[in-house]
Amino acid sequence: MYLTIEKALKLPALNQVEVIGGSQGLTRVINSVSIMDHPDISWIKQGELLLTTGYVFKDDLNAQINLVRELSKRGSAGLAIKIKRFLSTIPPGMVEEANKYNFPLLEIPYEMPLSDLLFSFTYELVNKEKVKNNGKGSFEVFHSLLNGESRSSSFIPQLQEVGFNPDRPYILLLINGTKEEGDSFFPIGRMLEKLNQTEREDFKYWNIDFDGQLIILQGKGMVTDEHLLIQAQRIAILLEGLISKDNPGTSLSMGLSKVKKEIYNMKEGFIEAKKAIQLGSRLNPTNINDYASVEVEDLINQIPKDAITQYVLSMIQPIIVYDRENEGELLKTLETYLFSRGRIEDAARALFVHRNTVKFRLSRIEDLLGVDLKSRDIAFKLQFSIKAAKLLLHD
Repeated sequence: MYLTIEKALKLPALNQVEVIGGSQGLTRVINSVSIMDHPDISWIKQGELLLTTGYVFKDDLNAQINLVRELSKRGSAGLAIKIKRFLSTIPPGMVEEANKYNFPLLEIPYEMPLSDLLFSFTYELVNKEKVKNNGKGSFEVFHSLLNGESRSSSFIPQLQEVGFNPDRPYILLLINGTKEEGDSFFPIGRMLEKLNQTEREDFKYWNIDFDGQLIILQGKGMVTDEHLLIQAQRIAILLEGLISKDNPGTSLSMGLSKVKKEIYNMKEGFIEAKKAIQLGSRLNPTNINDYASVEVEDLINQIPKDAITQYVLSMIQPIIVYDRENEGELLKTLETYLFSRGRIEDAARALFVHRNTVKFRLSRIEDLLGVDLKSRDIAFKLQFSIKAAKLLLHD
């Protein structure tokens, strides 16, 4: 459904255009085409293919190289230069830079008018859009639901047009990323196409640009909530690998909502995915977080800071002070022990210490706090306090 540079160059009207550099980037998607007649490219849009005679940079080698570099960083689809008017050939420096960034650099023959080329590209883009909309409908219905618009009887048939089953559960995956250069364009649609056959057969995907790259995932058959969450986590991991490979130096964060049952819960799911990113980035060293794992922290976040601080101090201040004064690890030991559901052997393995060391530390914790760690009520309060303490620490 996407018009890539590679597909475009196979069209009869464009078969005289040659690839001079960046041949590894021919899968870049073309979203729009324009003719470049001035040196300012601050207006460039993601996926835009630029056509030019080269007049604006014909005598400036640095400008030629910088143009290729900046266009690539900004997510441009490619650069096509008409030769033998102002440039006899495409400069070697531009070719070298294009190869470095896998940025398609195309040569337009002198006898081909730029206006004809612009028309050919635009015609194909319009046809692609028509095919996409006729086959899948419009994604505007998703935007309406994500914005929490009033319930409408038209939502269900609109969703069915795009292949979404309103009676089946779904989950949302939000992807935010920024490259070192400040660009945040990731061709998620093409990356989803690389998923293995099993995933493509069992699940449906909808990729939407909504405050980041948003993927709505739904099983095709009778899929349990647990299976849906596991599959969404797996897809997030696969996408993380693909994005990192194709975009080195990227700062990436992903958030998963809880499984949703009703179409009118879509806005709630988006908020959950966003909170998973916001809270997860503060608490965990991973790029992928799901809302279920930070839901308690979200609730804690809604309690007045003074109140939660007082509660944390009333519960675990003695071991915080002890650790600070003795360079100890009582708090870490307590957290690991509680996470291990009171299993000393598991806690010892996680901490890489002997079980007797864990037992000694737990005894010290009980003395300092004046509690019995075998009490479920105490264990819950301590877990809550540790989560709250982490949030306070990262404020």
